[in-house]
Amino acid sequence: MTEPTPPMDVLPMPAGAIELPVDEPWPSERALAVEALRQVLASQAKALPLGPETAAEDDGRLLSLNRFALQLATSGIAADQIAVDAKPWGEEGTAPQLLLAAQVDEENAVVAFAGVLTGCEFVALARQAERSGDQLWLDADAFKGGVERLLTLVQLLEPAALPRVALPSLQRQVVAVADWLGGQLDGALQQVFGAQWQPLTQGAFFSGGAAAAETDALALVAIPLGLDGGQLVCGQAAEGCVERFVLQMVATGADPARPDGLVLRLTAAMAGDLLPDGLVITAHQGSHEQRQCADSSTQIELVFGGGAELITVRLSYPGSSDLALPPLQLPG
Repeated sequence: MTEPTPPMDVLPMPAGAIELPVDEPWPSERALAVEALRQVLASQAKALPLGPETAAEDDGRLLSLNRFALQLATSGIAADQIAVDAKPWGEEGTAPQLLLAAQVDEENAVVAFAGVLTGCEFVALARQAERSGDQLWLDADAFKGGVERLLTLVQLLEPAALPRVALPSLQRQVVAVADWLGGQLDGALQQVFGAQWQPLTQGAFFSGGAAAAETDALALVAIPLGLDGGQLVCGQAAEGCVERFVLQMVATGADPARPDGLVLRLTAAMAGDLLPDGLVITAHQGSHEQRQCADSSTQIELVFGGGAELITVRLSYPGSSDLALPPLQLPG
């Protein structure tokens, strides 16, 4: 798919390449690329926040740059193709807004940013791209404008100006709430959000020390959440956060085989703790919208009844990219 990187001594230094300390132990191409991006941002007159503060070097993590969701793809310094992880593009609510390509020479600690694509540009190219498993291969010269285009986009535009666009071939199916009664979880909830099915005991359930009870509760699915450098994170990424909380999704109903209601509850991970002020949960079922904002709150919740319309759920926090769940379906 791409040729091995030739030795750096036979290659000219790419224009605008960033040289990092060669004597430091860089664990991966991504670690070098993240550090190079931090250096670029540090040289700007206007501060542009980059998150998350921890685990930004982890493969698969989306970055947040000035409130834009950013995916980072890396390759060898002379590669003619760049592999892009397609998994984040499976759902509109969690798809990146921007895709930055970094070409890296690990031996010499040199990083050259090939350019950036918006979500719409990437999806258009992806339709004709070669695919191998969860990776899509794009030509390196498909990326435009180097790091300068990235800086221009995140400074001149508001995040709402760049839509999150899913790859049609990867869009996840609707999550059937009724499946939770048998302990089945949709792969997207588990893999992307770290959702966990939890047993019920006499109508009461516990999550991270916070207790709640539903007399007609049939099943509970919980998603661990946290704030990392002001950015909403979920699943494993939330475990190391100081501010941690949980989204509890409780299927309810009088018929133990057929849920006809859904409770969406945000609660602090530790009993007695407060949710972060400004944390918002918004959900739609057809034209009906419910919204709650934390304000010195230990928990906030939304309650929905059955119906044919899908339930869409979005979590937001000031200065952070939103988290949007796959659509949920109660039995009609």
